[in-house]
Amino acid sequence: MNAKNKIEPLLKKYSDNTFLRATINGIPYIGGALDAIMTTGLQQKREERYQYFLDELKNQIEKLSEDKLDYNYLNSEEFYDLFVMTSSYVVNTRIQDKVKAYTKILSSSLTHGFINKTNPEDILNIIKDLTENDILMIKLISNYLVSDSKRYSNEYIVFNAENLAELSEEFTHDFIFIGLLNLLKNSIIIKNAVISAPLPKLSYQTTPLFDIVIEYLRE
Repeated sequence: MNAKNKIEPLLKKYSDNTFLRATINGIPYIGGALDAIMTTGLQQKREERYQYFLDELKNQIEKLSEDKLDYNYLNSEEFYDLFVMTSSYVVNTRIQDKVKAYTKILSSSLTHGFINKTNPEDILNIIKDLTENDILMIKLISNYLVSDSKRYSNEYIVFNAENLAELSEEFTHDFIFIGLLNLLKNSIIIKNAVISAPLPKLSYQTTPLFDIVIEYLRE
């Protein structure tokens, strides 16, 4: 049973349960909004998100040359599983950057040789686990890597919260510092082993995982 078939009976039961709806509506300030979400908003939002996904997927597929398509993979159970997994992720996120990345992963997986280089399900799950702030930080770091202000330690480009804060007035130093710690936890960046400094001034460098992720998040 897919997600749509699971949720529709639950929403119908809620709509028909006058006592439960009255209880929800009785919650101060937010009861009416919650009732609207439960009766119509959930399914409508899921449909809007899925339509956006399909439109983006169509745009990605149209960029591919037909001679590059791997029809054996397209007709395989692996692609079926990947598509079902992607569909479930799509309807459960508001972050359009993620949805665009999902469509790029799907379309890339259909090209000859892609499946031999990397597992699309692995990349899909890495993107799924990113927060909205993680994505903002990854894009900020990507901009820094091509900026004139980038610093080097040996052959590696390194950065800290102060460097990134100078690059963008949109984010505070504390926001960037916490964002770097989150990316560090996800192994998207690592501490630079050469430059020693207190925690708030630690320098970092990107990992190969960063290169994989930014490929699908890049506009």
